[in-house]
Amino acid sequence: MVWQDGAHGCFDGEYHDLVWGRKVVDGKELFAQMSLASQQAGVSWRIVWNKSEHYRAAFYGFDMRRVAVMTDAEMDGLVDREGKWAGKLMQNRNKLQAIVNNAKLCVEIEDTHPGGLSGFFWSFVRGREDVTINSHERNSSEYETVFGQTSEFSDAMEKELKKTRGFKFLGSITLQAFMLQCGLLNGHCPRCPCNPRSRPAAADEVCTPVSTGKKRQRASEAASQARASKIRL
Repeated sequence: MVWQDGAHGCFDGEYHDLVWGRKVVDGKELFAQMSLASQQAGVSWRIVWNKSEHYRAAFYGFDMRRVAVMTDAEMDGLVDREGKWAGKLMQNRNKLQAIVNNAKLCVEIEDTHPGGLSGFFWSFVRGREDVTINSHERNSSEYETVFGQTSEFSDAMEKELKKTRGFKFLGSITLQAFMLQCGLLNGHCPRCPCNPRSRPAAADEVCTPVSTGKKRQRASEAASQARASKIRL
C-alpha cells in the first residue's frame, strides 16, 4: 500500500500503516509531534520526519519541562553550522526557538487544563467522532470540509494556540496536518484498513488524503520522484 498526501510528502508501508493517523493520547508525544510539525515551513515533511530522531535527542526526548528551560547557550549549540547538530536539524534559530517557546506554553496547559495537554488537544474534537473519522467519499463536499487544507477544527486550534496563547510556527494548515498525523482527525480513506470504519477496498485503491496547499503538493511530487528507499521509523 502507498500512502500519499500534500501535507506530509509520500511514504510507503510502515509510516502509513504504523504512524500516520494513529490515535495519540500521550501528552509528551503530542508535544513531540506538534514540535516536529512546527519545523515544516518551507520544506517537505519527509525532510523533517527523517530528522525526527535527531530532534528527539537534541530536545531531551521532547520532555516539555526540560525543553521549556533550554538556554541561549544550548540554542547556540543547536544552530552551530560546524557543531554536532550540523545537518541533523533544521538549523533555523527562529524555528528551533519556537519549540522552546511552545514548550513553555505547553507546560502551562499541562498544569492547568483538565486532562493536561492531551485533554486540551482532544477537546477540540471531543463529541465529533462521526465527523473526524473519515467516512466520506473522496472529493465530496463533506470530505473537503473536514480533510482539506484546513478545517473548522484546525482553525479553532490555531485561534487558541497562536492568536490567544502565543504559540509560534503553528498556522491552521500546519495544525491540520498535525491533527491528521496524530489521529485527532482520521483522514484514512473509507476503504483503508487503517480507518476504524474501513469498508472492503478495491484491489487498486490507494489511501490518498487531500493535498494541503500548492507548496506542500510540489514538495510531495518532488519526494515521490526521489523516493528510493524504505522509510525507517
